[in-house]
Amino acid sequence: MKKIKEKFYLASVSLTTLMLTTPTIAFADKKGDEVQKKLSDAIGTIQGVLTGLIVAVGIVVALWIIIKRLPSADDPQEKNEVYKALGRVGGLVALGAAIVWILPWLYGLFT
Repeated sequence: MKKIKEKFYLASVSLTTLMLTTPTIAFADKKGDEVQKKLSDAIGTIQGVLTGLIVAVGIVVALWIIIKRLPSADDPQEKNEVYKALGRVGGLVALGAAIVWILPWLYGLFT
C-alpha cells in the first residue's frame, strides 16, 4: 500500500510538472525578435516552476525530519543531528535552486 501511495504521489507530481511546463507556441516572424522573446519567457517560466518545485520538496523534507525527530527533542545529541540535517536540506535546496538559474546563464555565456 505504501509503494502504491508513493507511486501515486510521484505520478501526480510528474503530471503536474509536465502540465505546467508545456511550451509556449511560437510563430516565426521575419526578424525573429518575437520568437526570441517568447522563448525567453518560456524559459523563465520553466525556471520559476523548477525553483518552486525544489523549494516545495525541501520544505516537505525539512518538515518530515522535524516531525520524525520531534519526540526525542530533549536529547542534545539528537537536537544536534536535527540541526545538521536541516542545514544539509537548506544547503541542498539553495544549491538546487541556484543550479536552475546558473546553468542557463553559463550556457548563454558560451553560445
